[in-house]
Amino acid sequence: MRRIARRQGITGYVENLEDGSVKIVCESTEERIKQFLETIQQAPTPIHVAKTSASYSAATGEFKTFKIVAGNLTEEMVEGFATGAAYFEVMFAKQDLTLSKQDQMLEKQDKMLEKQELMLRKQDIMIEKQDELLAEVRGVRNDLRTLLEQRISKIEKDIETIKSKIGLTT
Repeated sequence: MRRIARRQGITGYVENLEDGSVKIVCESTEERIKQFLETIQQAPTPIHVAKTSASYSAATGEFKTFKIVAGNLTEEMVEGFATGAAYFEVMFAKQDLTLSKQDQMLEKQDKMLEKQELMLRKQDIMIEKQDELLAEVRGVRNDLRTLLEQRISKIEKDIETIKSKIGLTT
């Protein structure tokens, strides 16, 4: 509350009372005080404001800052530890939520990795088939080259024979 009050330019004090309620005495404009009350009602855990009541009077100017009025040391230490424990509860709840979401992300990541492994296996199969196909195409190309060379050689021989029979020599 002290941080909120100081940010909003409010002076005065806050004090925890024995019945569990909180007393706030503050000075500022009525508009700022109303805004302060709205802000603390919406403040995050561990601050919990069930209800507020306000009475307004002329400012005295006695306050220079906003501070926390402490009771005896033991009470204030117990109150401080309780507040710290409340902050830890909030922190642990958020940490549990974070860990839960992290677990969900890891599960999804595992599924993605499984799918990626499957894709890589399929890609390896495709590459093997592609290599087989390339080897087959190379073999067919070599067979065709050999066949063409043999045929061209035979045609050239046949042309030589025909030329010699009709008397054309080169």
